[in-house]
Amino acid sequence: MTADSEQKTSASKVRHRTTPVQLTHVPNYPQKLVIYRLEASSYWWVRYYIDGKIARRSTKTEKKGEAIAFAKQFYDEIMLRRASGLAVTTQSRFDICATNMLVAMKAQVARGEITEATYTITDYRLKASVLPYFGARDVADIHYEQLESYLGELSHQVPKLSLSTIQSYLKLVRKVLNYAYKRRLLQNIPHFPTVAVPDNARGYFTTVEYRKLWSRARALIGSRFEYRKLKDKDGNEQLGQYFAANTTTEGRKVRVVEITPELAELIIFVVNSYVRPTDIKNLQHKHVEIIRNEHTYLRLTLPVSKKHDLPIVTLQQAVTVYERLTAHNKAMGWGVGADDYVFFPNYEKRDYALKQLQRQFDVVLAELGLGQGAKGAERTIYSLRHTCIMYRLMYGEKVDVITLARNARTSPEMIDRFYASQLKAEDNIEMLQSKRRGKDKKN
Repeated sequence: MTADSEQKTSASKVRHRTTPVQLTHVPNYPQKLVIYRLEASSYWWVRYYIDGKIARRSTKTEKKGEAIAFAKQFYDEIMLRRASGLAVTTQSRFDICATNMLVAMKAQVARGEITEATYTITDYRLKASVLPYFGARDVADIHYEQLESYLGELSHQVPKLSLSTIQSYLKLVRKVLNYAYKRRLLQNIPHFPTVAVPDNARGYFTTVEYRKLWSRARALIGSRFEYRKLKDKDGNEQLGQYFAANTTTEGRKVRVVEITPELAELIIFVVNSYVRPTDIKNLQHKHVEIIRNEHTYLRLTLPVSKKHDLPIVTLQQAVTVYERLTAHNKAMGWGVGADDYVFFPNYEKRDYALKQLQRQFDVVLAELGLGQGAKGAERTIYSLRHTCIMYRLMYGEKVDVITLARNARTSPEMIDRFYASQLKAEDNIEMLQSKRRGKDKKN
C-alpha cells in the first residue's frame, strides 16, 4: 500500500464530531428508538425515526440509565403529539413552514416579483387566523377533516366574515402547504373544501350621483369633520361616524379630516383615466405625457400593477385636471419636477397620502348617503375606477372589450364578470334596434 492510499484510508476512518457513536436500542421499544453519544457532546442523545422524519433531542445527562428513562418519555411525548395531530419535529410544524415561506416572500419583494402590500397582508392574515389554528400541527397531518373544521370556525366567526375573506384564508393555508410540499415535508396536498363565492358586481356611480360627488367635494373644501366612535346602551363602542367639526362632544374623537381641493380633482381624474386608487399614490410627473393631435389625452406609463405594464390612455377631461393639479402644486410651493408626485407631493409617505384621500372620500359619501349602491353594493374610492369602466360600456360607441380591458389593466374576463354583467339590454337599445345598411336597402 502506498503512502497516499494509507493517508486516504486513515482519513476515511476519522469520524465527524457529530457522527453518532455507542448506539444503544431502548429495551422493549421500537428498534428505531435509540440513545447514542457524540464526540461533540458529553451527554447522551435520543433519536427516533417517524413518518420519514428524524426526531432527536439531548438527554442532558451523562448517565446511561437516566438517558434510557428520558428516551422513554421522549417516545411517549412523540406518540401523544402524533395522536393530537401536532408536529413531531420543528421542521415540519405549520408555523415554521409559514415563517420560512414569509422569508421567501420577502426575497420576492426585493426582486420586485410581488409588492410589499402583498407580503404585509399575508403576514397579517397568517397571524390573525391561520397560525392560531394550525400553528403547532405537522403539515403532513393536515387533511380534509382539519380543513373542513377550520372552515366551520371561520363560518361562525363574529363579526361575520364575507365569503371572499373566508376563501382568502383557505387559499393562504393552501399556499403554506404548497410551500411545505416544495420543501419535501409532505408527499401530497390534501383536498380542500370549496367555498362558493358569487361574482359581486362592482359598485359604481350613476351620472347623477357622480355630479353630486364632485360638486359636494368642491363645496366642502376647507371644511373639517370629526370621526367619532359612539357607545351603545351597554357601553360598547360602535362603528365610527363622521360629524361636522365642533358640532358634538358625543363618543370618542378618533381623528379630524379636512376636505382639500385634491379630492374633487381625484374624483374627476379617476373617472376619466381608468387608474386604480393605488396608482394615484405612485403617480409622478415622469409617468405623464400630454398628447395633443387628432385626440387630446394623457398617456400614463405607470409602474407595473397586478402584472400589467401597458400604458394607459385617458379621456380628454383628465388632461384638464392634470394641468389644474400641476398649477395648484406649483402655487403651493410644492415640486412639479419629473420625480415629484401629482397628488399630495408634500407627503413623503405615499400610503398616508392615499389614506388622506380615502378618508375625505368617505366623508363625502356619508354626507350624500351614497355609501351603498341600489343593490346594496358597498362603495369605496375604488368605485370611481369602476364608474370609469362602466361609463365606457354604457356610453362609449363601438367599445371593443379587449382594448378596454388592456387600457384598464385588467382582463376581458374581469370586464365580463364584474362590469358587463350589470348592463341591461335597455342600456344599449340603440345598438339592439340598429340595422345594417345593406339589409335596409334590400327591404
